[in-house]
Formats: sequence, structure tokens, C-alpha cells
Amino acid sequence: MVDNPLDKKDEQRRSWLDFVALALSFFGGIASVWGASATYSSQAQIPEVRLWPLPGLILLYWALLGLIGLVTAYLSFRQIDVIWLKVTWFITGTFVPLIILGAFSIGMCVLVVEFLFMISMIILTLQQRVKWLGSFGFWMLGAFCNLVILLIIITLGTLYF
Repeated sequence: MVDNPLDKKDEQRRSWLDFVALALSFFGGIASVWGASATYSSQAQIPEVRLWPLPGLILLYWALLGLIGLVTAYLSFRQIDVIWLKVTWFITGTFVPLIILGAFSIGMCVLVVEFLFMISMIILTLQQRVKWLGSFGFWMLGAFCNLVILLIIITLGTLYF
């Protein structure tokens, strides 16, 4: 059997795009951890500001979402399984309420994280040839679920602390 040079070229393109997608999700995960820790440390220098439970819990939540998104993007690439891709789309959607609710504080940094994960997920979705409507549905589901979670955290944080 003769190797087709177009197959090798397609595989090189695929490996290059996979590397770009993983690099973008890596930078998204790092940016979420860095952004959360930088915001926390800058707020900690103001003695009048109380950091726990809010906004410390939200910042910790943001950092964990970034790390989970990084791990699921890696698993989506490595195992080539659609379930990990759907989970990563869900995690990517969870950043949207953080952008909106944190518009005057952490919103711009979370927007950068969302952008990095979104481009990464688009590349991985194209590589795995998954339907867009399902991916968009998981993205919206993640946004809605995280909005509910954030509103519960904020309500409990203001009522009981």
C-alpha cells in the first residue's frame, strides 16, 4: 500500500492545530488561576476589605473552573471522546456569568479566559467533526447552570456572613 502525501500533510495540519488548541486552553487555565490570585492579592492589601467568603469564594471558583477546563480540553484531545468535548464546552460556558456579574472587577480578565477557551474548543470541535448545535447547547447550559450557582453563592454570602 502506497502512502498518500496528502494524508501526511493532513495529519501534520491536524497535529499543528491540536497543539494550538491545547496551548490556548493551557493559557486559558493559567490566566484564570493567575487572574484570580492577582485579584485576591491586590484586594488583600486593602485592610478595610473583607475577602472571605466573598469575593474569595468566587475567585477560588474561577481558578478551579479554569483548571477543570484545561484538564477536560486535554482529555478531549487525548482520548478523542465526544463526552470530554461536551464537558469542556460546558466549562467554557460557565465563564459567561462571571464576565457579566464581574463586569467592573474581574470581567475583562475572565473575558480573555473565555476567548482562549472558546477558540480552543472551536478548533477541537472542527477536528473531531462534532455538530455545532450540540456544542452550543452545552455552552449555554454551562452558562445557565453557573449563573444559578453564582447567584446562590452571592445570596448565601450576603445573608449569612
